[in-house]
Amino acid sequence: MKVDSEYILDVEGLPLTNPSQIARMVPKRRNQHIAGRLCLIDLLQRQGLNPLSGELNLTSDGLRFSDGESDITVSIAHSESLAVAVLFDGGKRIGIDCEPQNRDISEGALQEFCTPQEIRSLVASDSSVRLHHWMVKEAVGKATGEGMSASRRIHVASTEATLDGIRYSVHSIPETILNHRVVIAILHSDS
Repeated sequence: MKVDSEYILDVEGLPLTNPSQIARMVPKRRNQHIAGRLCLIDLLQRQGLNPLSGELNLTSDGLRFSDGESDITVSIAHSESLAVAVLFDGGKRIGIDCEPQNRDISEGALQEFCTPQEIRSLVASDSSVRLHHWMVKEAVGKATGEGMSASRRIHVASTEATLDGIRYSVHSIPETILNHRVVIAILHSDS
């Protein structure tokens, strides 16, 4: 979903949101957050679920939508101009990240979220490799519910990543969406 910061989106009556939390956000961030929720609501409805009858909970298995009958793993990502969501109706952990394809991951960001060995390798790499590495860490962090606090423990390869010995399959969407790259991480079935 394209995020438009020109207009203030209305949160009244929108399921799966916390109006008091949203009220504290600056307008740009608020619209990004709401757009992500709108993507998730659309996905849930396409699965025949009623977003009004459930709630979102952040667990050690990531973000989950529960409505008493269904317990579905979901993930939401947004940037300044794009919001995306993904769900998995099979109990597996799933995470998603989207970033502008021209985003430059600074050495300062690498220092904060990567190991010294990763930093040495990534500083010598081109910007698309750094961006992919960053996005995989974001997606796996969301899949676990730990976010970027787990980033130094996430080890990235091109099509998989591990966190504390647990493997995640990494899927990069080959086409850009509104000049953004999208990465999805799913708990590997053999883990």
